[in-house]
Amino acid sequence: MAQQDNDNGVGKRPRIALALQGGGAIGAFQAGVLEVLHDANVEIDACCGSSIGAINAAIFFGNAPEHRVDRLRQFYHRVSVPGTTLRDRMASLIGGLAFANDDFRRMLAEADQSYAISAGLPGFFTRRLAVPWTTGSEAPELASIMDMRPLYQTLASLCDFDELNRSATHVSVIAANVATGEPHYFDNRGGRLEAPMIVASGSLPPWFAAVHIGDAWYWDGSLVSAAPLQRIVETAPADVETIILRADLWTPEGQVPDNLTDAEIRQKNIEHGSRAAAYHQTFDESQRLRALLAHALECIPAAQRQSDPQLMNAAALAGARPVRIVPVDYAFSQRESHFKDGQFTAAAIDTHWAHGREAAQAALARIDERE
Repeated sequence: MAQQDNDNGVGKRPRIALALQGGGAIGAFQAGVLEVLHDANVEIDACCGSSIGAINAAIFFGNAPEHRVDRLRQFYHRVSVPGTTLRDRMASLIGGLAFANDDFRRMLAEADQSYAISAGLPGFFTRRLAVPWTTGSEAPELASIMDMRPLYQTLASLCDFDELNRSATHVSVIAANVATGEPHYFDNRGGRLEAPMIVASGSLPPWFAAVHIGDAWYWDGSLVSAAPLQRIVETAPADVETIILRADLWTPEGQVPDNLTDAEIRQKNIEHGSRAAAYHQTFDESQRLRALLAHALECIPAAQRQSDPQLMNAAALAGARPVRIVPVDYAFSQRESHFKDGQFTAAAIDTHWAHGREAAQAALARIDERE
């Protein structure tokens, strides 16, 4: 994608924004997307992330450009499930034939996810020894199965928050206010992003506890429907085109499952993928109605439009917004390989990362063709 000078005259380049949805280990797909954008020297003006998308954004923009991709690789390596070396040795001994079998991959998916749930992940979270299942503790920060303190240490070593907050990219992360159920946006404009905000955006109950920030408690931003995309659309300026690269990790379309492992995968894809699809459809309809309203107003005499308060209000809403959404979605999320969102293994991460690179390259090609 060619980058033009961002002046105020003719040839003003479009703003490039990135919306990063949540999805656990599948977030490595977004790391592949970010790597391609980095290699192509694409200037990202705004980025909004939720859950693992918030972690990806913090690490990427919280480093000098020459260190960004390497820091992302370090993160996914650090939180990978230990013990996969034994599996690699087994694969070499038997020629890897068993690993091409669907049933065997499903078994591995369950084993890897079970390990994460029972033992935690290095550099990410650990299992609590005592969990307040029914008795109130009067301490919301303890109401979870897992303890996310290791993530704070990982972020401290891989993300320079001073760099993140002075970044030229407007970075936002989303969390859900536990008390109100409303989305809350933390960003590096008019405020300061800190580690608790990134952790809060990824604190999905009951696995992870709410995070106290200011005078409120916050949970995972993925609890709020399609929030990253919505935030980017709502904050897009009216005087310049904004191209939104939407890197969603779930797809509402897929095969009908015939086993419980694939049924769980399909359920999550429908639940999360349909939210983004619904918002995108609503946005497209809004654009159509704005264009129709603009046309209708043109049929009314100018003197009447300029004297009638209601028509003046309508004029402020008329006209499609200069926003274009370009999907960079994981079209084959969790299909065929049977990888799950809690499956933090080297094989799963490498697969997701490679698919992210392919999707980003295809998206940039589509943008260049249109331009």
